Amino acid sequence: MNLKLSALVLATAGAFASTAFASGTQIYGVIDQGLDYQHVKTVGGSKTDSLSMVSGQYIGSRFGLKSEERFDNGTTVGVQLEGGLSTDSGMSGQSGRLFGRDARLYVDNQYGLFSAGRMGAMVGGNGPYARFGHILSPFSCGWGNVGGHLQVMALGYEYVDNALAWASPKFAGFDATLQYSNGTDVKKFGDGVEGKSSVERMYAGALRYTNNNFMMVGGIERINFAQPAASEAGLKDAISYNLGGSYQAGWAKFYAYGQYFQNYTAAARTTTFALPSGVDGWGANVGVDVPVSHGFIKAGLGYGDFKGSKDSDRTMKTWQAAVGYLLPLSKRTSLYTAANYINSRYSDAQEAANPKAGKQVIDVIAGLMHKF
Repeated sequence: MNLKLSALVLATAGAFASTAFASGTQIYGVIDQGLDYQHVKTVGGSKTDSLSMVSGQYIGSRFGLKSEERFDNGTTVGVQLEGGLSTDSGMSGQSGRLFGRDARLYVDNQYGLFSAGRMGAMVGGNGPYARFGHILSPFSCGWGNVGGHLQVMALGYEYVDNALAWASPKFAGFDATLQYSNGTDVKKFGDGVEGKSSVERMYAGALRYTNNNFMMVGGIERINFAQPAASEAGLKDAISYNLGGSYQAGWAKFYAYGQYFQNYTAAARTTTFALPSGVDGWGANVGVDVPVSHGFIKAGLGYGDFKGSKDSDRTMKTWQAAVGYLLPLSKRTSLYTAANYINSRYSDAQEAANPKAGKQVIDVIAGLMHKF
């Protein structure tokens, strides 16, 4: 990563070098294995039914290494390497990357958490800088195809390469997050050069407020698409505005999340709406967690309204309803099950262009998750 700011992060770590306490290395992982039954009816009238073994529906299956060294002034320097697994096949996740979920050097001190490397995106649900995942939905971004708000939102990044990030300490209940990627996916660089307009870049920021049982967060994500391919497709740079929160009422926890976006390449994870010249729209998702017996009943409801950034006659309106149950058997092992219904309506122009688009989708999942 040829970022000048990365030198600042490393210099910061060096500046704190004083008496160090014993370092420690942790090996950890998650195995999540389950089944997914899906029924799909397309706009063309065809119907399909499938039953699949799926890895990582509730929590992404992974294997990781984490090592830290703590100095006597309170500074911690560490590294985290984490790779995704498809345990149904044994394949690596994240396009075959060895450490596709996290490959990050970090410094944590009184000025905040600084990181450099590959990491989860801020407008997402993975890693220490994620501000718009499980904290805003009982199903996070989704239990597989079930319940997550990505069915009614733009499809941005799960992870970004060549990234710098900072999360501030809390002050009077507030904390801030900044993230920048100098080239979001090296596998798509081609002849592009990191840090130049020939590769896709991203920057994002968020401000969060937490007070006892209440949390609210707002954030913006901006994407500079790779040139000249974006201009040739008529695609402008993308932006999203995100606002969400949660409230712990004692007998239940409530969630809400809304997003307005322009010029993303796609929206809706299950009945995907994608156009080369971009997609505009908005979405909203609400949900609730209710403790019942030894587990949690989860429910969510979402709605999204999308149209082409240039092709305004291409539209999709979609809504989803989901219900699930999570049963922790111990601190490390849980059973889960959930069901989801999605209904998507398209304009005549979109149906003509994509007669295989999903109109109605029913998903039923169940699985077992174990951490080690």
